[in-house]
Amino acid sequence: MPLTLVTGPANAGKAGRVLGAYRDRIAEEPLLVVPAFRDVGHAQRELASKGAVFGSWVVRFARLFEVAGERCGTPTGRARRATYEQRELLVEHAIRSTRLDALAAVAERPGFARAAGRFFAELGRSLVEPPRLWQALRQWAGDGPRRQYAEEVGALYAAYWDALEIAKLVDEPLFARQTLDALKAEPAGWGQTPVFAYGFDDFTPLELELLELIAGPANADVTVSLPYEPDRAAFTSIRPTFERLAATAADHDQLDSTSEHYDPTSREPLHHLERQLFEAPSTRPDPAGAVRLLAAGGERAEVELVAAEALELLRAGTPAGEVAVVFRELAPYASLVDRVFTAYGIPFSLERRVPLAHTGLGRGVLALLRCASKTGTADDVVTYLRTPGRLDFPGLADALEAELRRQGARTADDARKIWEDQHWPLEEIDRLAKPSRIAALCGQLDDEVERVFARPYERQAHLFADDEAEDPAARTALRKALRAISELARAAPDLGPDRTRLHDTLSDLPVWLGATPAPDRVQVARPEDVRARRFQALFVCGLQEGEFPRPARPEPFLSDDERRELSGATGLVLPLRGDRPERERYLFYACASRAEKLLALSWRETDEEGLPQVRSFLVDDVRDVLDGEALDRTLRSRPLAQVAWPPDEAPTEAEWRRAAAFEGPDVLPPRPDGIDSDEVLADLAARDRLSAAALETYADCSVKWLVERLLDPEALEPDPEPLVRGRYAHAVLELTYRRLRERTGSRRVTRENLAEAESILVEALREREGEFRISPTAVRVRTAVRRLEFDLLAHLRRESEAGGRFEPTELEMDFGMPGSLQPPLPLAEGLGIRGRIDRVDTWDGHFLVRDYKGGSNAPPWAKWEKERRLQVALYMLAVRELMELEPAGGVYVPLRGKDRRPRGIVLKDLGEELGEGFFDKDRVSAEQLEEQLELARERAIELAGRLRCGDVRPCPSTCAWNNGGCSYPSICRVER
Repeated sequence: MPLTLVTGPANAGKAGRVLGAYRDRIAEEPLLVVPAFRDVGHAQRELASKGAVFGSWVVRFARLFEVAGERCGTPTGRARRATYEQRELLVEHAIRSTRLDALAAVAERPGFARAAGRFFAELGRSLVEPPRLWQALRQWAGDGPRRQYAEEVGALYAAYWDALEIAKLVDEPLFARQTLDALKAEPAGWGQTPVFAYGFDDFTPLELELLELIAGPANADVTVSLPYEPDRAAFTSIRPTFERLAATAADHDQLDSTSEHYDPTSREPLHHLERQLFEAPSTRPDPAGAVRLLAAGGERAEVELVAAEALELLRAGTPAGEVAVVFRELAPYASLVDRVFTAYGIPFSLERRVPLAHTGLGRGVLALLRCASKTGTADDVVTYLRTPGRLDFPGLADALEAELRRQGARTADDARKIWEDQHWPLEEIDRLAKPSRIAALCGQLDDEVERVFARPYERQAHLFADDEAEDPAARTALRKALRAISELARAAPDLGPDRTRLHDTLSDLPVWLGATPAPDRVQVARPEDVRARRFQALFVCGLQEGEFPRPARPEPFLSDDERRELSGATGLVLPLRGDRPERERYLFYACASRAEKLLALSWRETDEEGLPQVRSFLVDDVRDVLDGEALDRTLRSRPLAQVAWPPDEAPTEAEWRRAAAFEGPDVLPPRPDGIDSDEVLADLAARDRLSAAALETYADCSVKWLVERLLDPEALEPDPEPLVRGRYAHAVLELTYRRLRERTGSRRVTRENLAEAESILVEALREREGEFRISPTAVRVRTAVRRLEFDLLAHLRRESEAGGRFEPTELEMDFGMPGSLQPPLPLAEGLGIRGRIDRVDTWDGHFLVRDYKGGSNAPPWAKWEKERRLQVALYMLAVRELMELEPAGGVYVPLRGKDRRPRGIVLKDLGEELGEGFFDKDRVSAEQLEEQLELARERAIELAGRLRCGDVRPCPSTCAWNNGGCSYPSICRVER
C-alpha cells in the first residue's frame, strides 16, 4: 500500500485531512504518531471530541519503534535498552578508557561528556557505525595534522559501542537500527495496521526509514502530514525532508492555504502575515489590533507585561487553554514565569527540567550519601534532616544548625555527635556506609529514600496537588535511576560508578516538573511545542538577537566545514548545524501562524542593568509584511524605570496597591517611639539593678540596648572572634596573676619575676585553649592563639617596665551579680549597679581600676562624656563605696595596637606610686577626678530612669562604633 504525503502551509487543513482519515479507519486500530507527550494528550482530546474514543492509539516515534520491534521479533526488548543514566555512565567510561592527546584539553572541560553523548546519538540516528566512521575519518584526515584528532574521535565512538556490548545494552539509535533490520527481514510481521504521522516538520533518518519500510515492504498504509509549500522562504529548512518523502510517496495531497479558522476581526492581517512572512508583499494591511508589540526593560518587566496582557484576555472571556506564551528556551525564564504568573493568579502549564540536586528530596538524599561516604560536612547533616518528611518538627534541624554555628562544627561526624547527644541516632548513615558494591549501595539508598519519602503519608491515600508534585517526581526519577545504575553495575561491574561518581550522576539527574498542558491552563512553551495546534492568542517572547533566532551551538566534534569536507571526501553525510537561520525562521513562522485572533511580539529594550538590548530582526520581518507605522502604534512599553505599574494599568489588586503607594506622597514608616507594653514597662520598672555595660549600650542607642540586652536573640553564628579572644585573654590573665602570687608571693609583675610570669602565661594559654574556640578553622585557631600569646606577653613586659607600687588585689571582681560576695553599687533609691571588674590594683588605701580592651580603642577621660563611656567611672564608684578605698584612678588597658599605654584618669599626686606608662593628659587633680565620678553617677541615674520608663528611640548617629550608622535599620526604619 502507498505512502500518502499531505503538505501545505500552516492552516491549510492538514490536521483535518489526516485526523479525518484516521477516524475513518478507527476500526482497524490505526496508530497516530505525534512529536511529544504533550501532543499525545492534545490529540487524544481532539479525537475524543470527534467521537473517536475507543480504538484510538496515539504514540510517539519511540513507541512506534517498540511496536515494530515487538511485531517483527527484534531480539532486544525494553529491558535491555540503555536508560539515560546508563548511557551517561557508558559515555564517561568510553572517555576514560580512550587515550586522548588532541582532545585531552577539551576533554577536561565540564560538558565534554554530554557533548560526546549528543555526538554519538547523532551518529546513531544518521545510521553510522564505528567502522564506517573510523574509515571515513582516516580517509578525510590522511596523514596530515588532523590524523590524531580523527583517530581519537573514531576511538571514542568505538569505545562507546564496546561499552554497550560489554553491558549487553543498546541505546535508542541502535535499538532503532535493530528494529529496522527486523522489519526488513520480516515485513509481514507488521500486519496491516495503518500509520498516520501528524505534527512533524522534520524526521531523523531512522524515522524516515521506518515510515518507508512500513509503507513499502510491509505494505501498510502510511499517511504523513508535513508543513511545506514550494518556493517559500519559511520552509527552506524543511525542503530536504519533503524531497525525500515526495520521492517515496505514491500519493501527494497538496493543500492550499485557507483563512477559515481565523477570527473574523483578525482574519485579514493574520492570514496576510502567514502568506507573506519572509516574502516581498505587494500590500501591507493595517494590523487592526490582531498583531501587537510589547517592549520592556529587563526580563521581569517583560514577563509582567505579557502576564498583564494575558490576564486581560482571560478576564474578557478567552479560555485559558486558548492562550500560549512562547519562549525560544524555557529554562532561563521558568522560575520567573512561575513567580509572576502565580502572583497574578494566572493558571498555567509549564513543563521544565531541573537537576535532582535542586529539589527538596534530592538535596536531602545527596547530603545523606555524602555523609555516608565520609565526604559530608556539618551542613550536610542539617540538609539531610531538612529533607521533606524526615522530621515531624523541622525546627529541630534549625536548632541543630544554630548549635553547629555556635560551636563552629565543620564535619559531618561533629554534627552527628551533637545531634545524637540531644536526640536519636542517625543509623541510616551507618546502613548506607556499609555496602562495598555499587549495586548494593543503590539498593540501600533506594530503601532509605523510600523511608523518608513515604513516612509522612503512611496509612493515607494521599493525592498530590500540583504544588506538591516536586517530591513525587524526584522520587520517581531517583527510583528509576538507582535501579538502572544497579543493573549496570551487576551486569558489568567495571562500568559501574564509584561512590563519588554515583553522587555526581544523581546530582545532575533530570527531574521533570510542572503541570502538563490542559484546556484550563495558559500554555507556556517552546516554539516546537505549539507547532501542531492553534490558539486564539499567542505571545512570542524574548525576541532578541542571540536568543530568538538562537545562534548555532559550538560543538567539539566536527564543525560544519569539516562535515562538508568529510562528505565530499568520503560520502559520509552528517547533519549540518549551519542551517540554524532557516530553521529559526521556520519556527518563528510556525509561532506567527498559530494565532487565530491575537499575535503579540515581545522583546526587551534593556537588560536588568539598563544596558541596551538589540531587537530580533524577526520583528522587522513582521513590520515589512504589515503597515509598519500602524503596527508601531500598538506598542505597549514597560521601561526599566517604571518601578510600579501606573494605577490605571495595574493588572491585580496587589499591583494597584503598590502603584498607589508609589504614586502617593512619600510617607516615612513609623520609627520606634518608646515601649508601650504594660507588661514590659512593669518588668523594666521593677528592675532594681542594672549593669554598667548595659547602661553604656543604652547611652549609645536605646534600640540597640532593646535588641541586644532586653530581647537578647539567640545567635546563629559562633561568637565573633574578637569577643572570644577577649574572654580568653581575661581568663588567661586572671590565672596568670593568681599563680604568680602562689609562686612568688606577689601578683605585681616586675623585671625580676617577668620570666616566671611569662612561663605561667604560656602555660595558662595552653591549659585554657580548649575552652575558647577562637575560630572554626583549625589553622586559624593556631594563628589566633599564637597572636594572642604575643600580645599578652607584650602586656606583661610593659607592666614589668612600668614600675610603681600598686599590686593586683582583685581579679574579675563581681559586685551585685547573682552569687557574688559584693552587693550592688547603690545609685538611687531602689536602683543599683552590678558588674564585673577585670582588675583592681591597691596600695596604701588607694585603688586603680583596670579594664582590659581586646582592641586598641582606649578613650581618655576627656572623651568619656562625648563617647558615652561610663563603665570605668562606675567601677571606681563601686570600689570606693564597697571596699572603702580611695580612688587613684581608672584606666582602659589596650591589649593590642602599636601604643598600648593605658588611657583614662589617674591622680597626678600619685605619679611615682602608680608608675610609668600613663599619658600626662590623663593625670588630674583629686578635685577633677571627683568631678568625673559625680558626672558619671548623675549620667547613670538619668539613663537608668529613661531605661526603666521604656524610653526607646533610634539613635543612628551614635549606634554603631566609630560612627558606623544604625546597627538595626530594619527596626529603626533608617538608612545605614
